[in-house]
Amino acid sequence: MKKSGRKKWKQQSGYHRRSLAETAMARFKRIIGRQLQAREWERQKVEVKIGCAILNRMTHLGMPQSYKIET
Repeated sequence: MKKSGRKKWKQQSGYHRRSLAETAMARFKRIIGRQLQAREWERQKVEVKIGCAILNRMTHLGMPQSYKIET
């Protein structure tokens, strides 16, 4: 790692993907909750999909509105 550098190591090992996944799960748990309420597998899948839809909507609402301006 010292020879090639940390940035290159992260790209080669896929570390950035792991970091993004951990961040997404932490965000999900913090906002939606640490445990699922449903007991059955099929209902748990639906609960997670609804939670993801909520997070996606919240993210979309917080994004800036960008538009092209004439120069």
